[in-house]
Amino acid sequence: MRRLLLALILLAGCSSAPKGPPDDPTLSRLGHAGDIAFRLEQPEQAAEHYRAALTRARVRDDGAAIADAGFNLAAAELQAGRARDAMRTAEDLQAELARRGITDPAFDLISATAMFRLGDFADADRMAAGLTGGKDLALADAGWFLRGLIADKAGDRPGLEQAVASMSPAANPADVAELRARLSHDQALALHAADLRRDQLDYRSMARALALAAQLAPSPGEAADLYLRAAHSAAGQGDPAQARIWLGQARDLAPDAGLRTEADNGLKELPAP
Repeated sequence: MRRLLLALILLAGCSSAPKGPPDDPTLSRLGHAGDIAFRLEQPEQAAEHYRAALTRARVRDDGAAIADAGFNLAAAELQAGRARDAMRTAEDLQAELARRGITDPAFDLISATAMFRLGDFADADRMAAGLTGGKDLALADAGWFLRGLIADKAGDRPGLEQAVASMSPAANPADVAELRARLSHDQALALHAADLRRDQLDYRSMARALALAAQLAPSPGEAADLYLRAAHSAAGQGDPAQARIWLGQARDLAPDAGLRTEADNGLKELPAP
């Protein structure tokens, strides 16, 4: 399950069930319930199950199970849009595991992603850089992808070029397509990345790729339509702040009254900020 959770955080581990015998049926049941809720796009409910699994793992005094349940809890919090809670969970679990002599760099990806979403790009980049030199290839690729997003936001073309060049052959093809689209300003690549994200059920990243395609669109009408599509997805995922931004961009770019009306209606349907 951790591989699924990592993929959905950003942008790739193990199972959320404890690895060693004997099996604890209660712990396995709680972890499985969390996995189901997460797959059903119910991250708050998933977090409740993972928090109960973490408590059970501590009852069991099982370091590996604590690491798995704690990681899954932080990932669910991040998916629920609670970046600060996810970062706090990751930091607390890292400290707890360190006392057991356990190091799990996957928690650094949680923290780096949370920092990125909170706008702390310098610290996010610093932490992501620590992942890129590790032995875990999936984490290294995730770190380079995050660094690429940060470089693009900063207008750092050499940094973006380095991120693209450093992705491994095993990297998520959607991540690669998105970074290459940002580097080349190729709208077709951005739309391809959105299609790949959709197939991976990674709708948060899909919406981001649609918004990127809107930025690269050749006409205001096409850009407005793509921003609308990205906003509808964000609103349906419970991210009204991002939906509001994209709806505003769609309204400002719309060349006809129909598109402007749809954007305005979408804004009215969002909860008050």
